[in-house]
Amino acid sequence: MIRKTIAAAALAAAALGATAAVAQDAPESIRIGYAIALSGPYAPGAESTTWSQYKLWQDQVNADGGIYLSKYDKKVPVELIAYDDRSQIEEAIRLTEKLILDDEVDLVLPPWGTTTNMAVAPILNKYKYPALHWTSGSDTVKKFGERWPYSFWPLVHPTEAVTPIAEFLKQKKDAGEIKGRIAIMSIADQLGTELNNAMTKIAGEQGLEIVYNKTYPLGVSDLSAQINEMKELDPDAFFGFSYPTDTFMLTEQSIVLGFNPKLFYTAIGTPFPAYKAKFGDKVQGVMGYGGLNPDVPGHAEYQKAHMAMFNRPAEAGAAGNYATLQILQKAIEEAGEIDREAIRDNIAKGTFQTVVGEFQFENQLTVDPWAAAQWQDGTFVGVFPKSRDGAREMVFPKPNW
Repeated sequence: MIRKTIAAAALAAAALGATAAVAQDAPESIRIGYAIALSGPYAPGAESTTWSQYKLWQDQVNADGGIYLSKYDKKVPVELIAYDDRSQIEEAIRLTEKLILDDEVDLVLPPWGTTTNMAVAPILNKYKYPALHWTSGSDTVKKFGERWPYSFWPLVHPTEAVTPIAEFLKQKKDAGEIKGRIAIMSIADQLGTELNNAMTKIAGEQGLEIVYNKTYPLGVSDLSAQINEMKELDPDAFFGFSYPTDTFMLTEQSIVLGFNPKLFYTAIGTPFPAYKAKFGDKVQGVMGYGGLNPDVPGHAEYQKAHMAMFNRPAEAGAAGNYATLQILQKAIEEAGEIDREAIRDNIAKGTFQTVVGEFQFENQLTVDPWAAAQWQDGTFVGVFPKSRDGAREMVFPKPNW
């Protein structure tokens, strides 16, 4: 009996020692890098939707002790390593490789914007770094599932984004409520171009008439002449496939010039809190890219934390980006260590509950993403697809400014 007691004590001591040794072997931190636009034309969007969320997530994770790695039976804090790509594609590529090869980070978070994400995706896949490219919308990614297995694309893509709106306008035309005339302006960058091409194609299929279609360069300072041209044509709907700075400009100049189509759509930047702060109740009925159901569990708590850190509510793009970090964290915890292949496989096969709802991926694309949203009573809410939980009935026509 004494020998059994001694043996049991020895085994317990050995187990305790093994646990201590494993915990001692744990990394001091999980080193996660990103290269993103801290300056240049992409910087406003990058701050509002992306790197601000990286910092909020790090703060929340570390306040809880870190990410639990079961291999070491220990929570490990997150360390962020950031570089400014200056809104330059070549710089983003160079810095992404620097993070991987020189800094030897454990993981890499994506940059901001469709063009930049598409540029760095081959680098991340070459070195097998899993990434959730939230701020990238492109129909071409559907072709890259097999080529880029480490890249996931949670956002809606152009054809999916515009199709339900074009179908809605066709219904209104068939009902005799509108003539079916639309005007388009798009920024000369990848997302703007793809949204324009998608709408041009779908509008033709739906029997809608495009009465105006022009592009403009990054950094444009005035679009009032083009808005006056559109106003003379009296379209039923306007689509500004825009980035944050020009989203604000298109809206402001449309208000000043009295351009009041029944449907007014601007793309990136439309859900920003600063947009609502600048235009107040005039945002009622304005539509934008993507969407959100603010009533999902956990969203209110996320908003409270966001307000505490940044003194502003989080817009839909920011909340979606935070959701990708929740997905990444769960995939890491299920792997139990920084095993990038296992993390990638966990993302591919998992179902994830986030602050913006449920995510699943098929061929690295989100299943049933939000297509379009609208400002309604001070909140930017998803309206298409109508099948999504929390989809609101669309306000149409938009009230005059």
